[in-house]
Amino acid sequence: MAETFCLDPNNIRPSQHRTLAHQYESWGNIRADLISRTGLGRQETRIAYPRHMFLMNLKGSAQRGEDFVDGRRVSFSARRPGSIIFIPAESEWIGWDEGDAMGSYLLVSVEREFAEQAFGGTAFSLSANLPPWIGFRDSTIEMALQRIAAELRHPDPISTTMVESQVAQLFVQLVRLNRTCHRAAKGGLSAFDLKRVMAMIESSSADRPTLGDLAKEIGISRFHFGRAFKQSTGMTPHAFIAQRRLEQSAAMLRSTKLSATKIAMECGFASSSHFTTAFKRGFGVNPIEFRRMCKT
Repeated sequence: MAETFCLDPNNIRPSQHRTLAHQYESWGNIRADLISRTGLGRQETRIAYPRHMFLMNLKGSAQRGEDFVDGRRVSFSARRPGSIIFIPAESEWIGWDEGDAMGSYLLVSVEREFAEQAFGGTAFSLSANLPPWIGFRDSTIEMALQRIAAELRHPDPISTTMVESQVAQLFVQLVRLNRTCHRAAKGGLSAFDLKRVMAMIESSSADRPTLGDLAKEIGISRFHFGRAFKQSTGMTPHAFIAQRRLEQSAAMLRSTKLSATKIAMECGFASSSHFTTAFKRGFGVNPIEFRRMCKT
């Protein structure tokens, strides 16, 4: 099949790199590009296409930079492996970032008409309801993108079916995440209190905070805290902490050579078997398979 949609890494993300490796595969309405660079310094970005675009950081971190979406500046936060960006069709993302000298990312582009088919027969419109989203984390979306990357690396005659099913999961999960965010409003924690709580949860201290510790930090009861936290984040404190543990363990599987047992201990899992069960439930594969999939 002739290529009808092409991407040049030097146009969408120009940089003064030493080497560049570019692998891609097209499945009609869907295209995946895998880009790796060494000697990476400042990297600039301009993405504006009539397709929906997903970008996931695979290796290397961006510690500083600026982002503008549709002419509006958005806050920049460090982007580590597993960080995801979604740019809807016809939106524009421009900016720059600086970080590690080696980096790679996966870019998946999807025709609007194909994306809408995931919601055929409903009143939902992707183009009208999904906003741009820069630098978020979600295990379901990450795993779907990892599986698309696996098909890119090792395509076969039935790759199209696998890729199309994963793209459907991407959009269904995006819709659910956005609905959760819109529900989380009245009655939740203040921005200041939520920031304090998040800092405790993200702390690298060996003494991980309990629900009581988090509630005490902002001076409310455990019951009130649990309800307000869910209204602010769309998740219970227990579910949120469990997800952060999985995300932390996934990052360690990508970036370290520590054993799965050691990572389980570092991330606060009760045992290696508990870690394996929880990880497979969250990502669809066990930790060893995930580490293998992340190698590029």
